[in-house]
Amino acid sequence: MSERVLAIVNLIAHYVMGTEDTPVCEKELVTELISAGYGADEINAAFQWMESAAFNSTDSPEPAFKVLNAPSYRIFSDREQQLLSLAARGFLIRVRAMGLLPDPVQEEIIERAIRTAVNPVTEQEIKLITGITLLLRADDIWSREIGGLLERNWERSYH
Repeated sequence: MSERVLAIVNLIAHYVMGTEDTPVCEKELVTELISAGYGADEINAAFQWMESAAFNSTDSPEPAFKVLNAPSYRIFSDREQQLLSLAARGFLIRVRAMGLLPDPVQEEIIERAIRTAVNPVTEQEIKLITGITLLLRADDIWSREIGGLLERNWERSYH
């Protein structure tokens, strides 16, 4: 996925979060994105990615987020190491070690990143994918932690 498409996904997420009291007007949003210089193909790709992310999330009877009791470690395959930058892998490891990212969610994030990667996924791109994935699964109680995660404010996640 290109950086421009990720930027569009980010803008859409901010737009939707900013319109909590009013309904989202897709036409107005698309008009704003086009006026900002994004092409129709890029906008469609962003909406398709978000739709795919929303429909592919698995609903499990267990809570999506719980504090981990025992540490576990994940070894990245050769292909994952090629398609995820060192900084992106480090970010996933840090978030996982903090107990904010359960194994199934981490696997979902890695799978989405790999599936859409053209170039190695950067730390910023993996943050966006992680944030969007967590937002799709999160309740209001987690919004503070997700915001801190994206802003690299680790203290907010611990308190």
